[in-house]
Amino acid sequence: MIAQVKAELLKVRSTRTTLGLVLGMIALILLFALLTGLLSKIGGLSTTEDQRTTLSLGSLAGIFSALAGVLLVTSEFRFGTIRPTFLFTPVRSRVLGAKLTAGLLAGLVFGVLGEGVGFAIGYLIIDARGIAFVLSGGEVALLLLGTLAATALWAALGVGFGAIVRNQVGAVIGLLAWGFIVDNLLFGLVPSVGRFMPTRAQDALIGLKTEHLLSPAAGGLVLVAWVVVLALIGLSLVARRDVS
Repeated sequence: MIAQVKAELLKVRSTRTTLGLVLGMIALILLFALLTGLLSKIGGLSTTEDQRTTLSLGSLAGIFSALAGVLLVTSEFRFGTIRPTFLFTPVRSRVLGAKLTAGLLAGLVFGVLGEGVGFAIGYLIIDARGIAFVLSGGEVALLLLGTLAATALWAALGVGFGAIVRNQVGAVIGLLAWGFIVDNLLFGLVPSVGRFMPTRAQDALIGLKTEHLLSPAAGGLVLVAWVVVLALIGLSLVARRDVS
């Protein structure tokens, strides 16, 4: 199993797509952090919630890590490398388990880079503008650790989603539509349901205080539940489907 995980990590590290996702993530978070920090009025960066929102922009790394997780599965089906993978490791549950583990580890790296950039830029701007930093140590720890955990779980969620859909274009479009459209619509129209969607569970996990959100612990459990459910469905389909 360890050798299989190493092989999956090598696939993540050695593809240009991963590098593109990392660079795109850093560029987007940097842009949003600069725009938010420099264009907001001082009064808009002075409260606890304002600063928490500004410093949480690194959580955008979640969608990029989810895309990396999707590509970890769908790329193999797209290019046909899934056949030798299954020949080398006939137990398909081990293959998917290794991909989930590799996704979690890769997601941690995305989280470290994304939150590192977002938090550092946001904090420097707040300090440079002479605004008092009002977040407590516990709130900062929840923000940082919650972002790392959420980003890792998003990558694993992407692996499960990719195993279900298999088609690379369809999986990428479906994931983006789910994260940016479906989750937001559900939370806006039916918050009692929408708060259990992955993006809102992540918001809860990192400590955001938007109305109707779950507690941080409950948000983390919901994200874990999404990973488990999608992984089980994906495993069931991968085990039954023929590989063409």
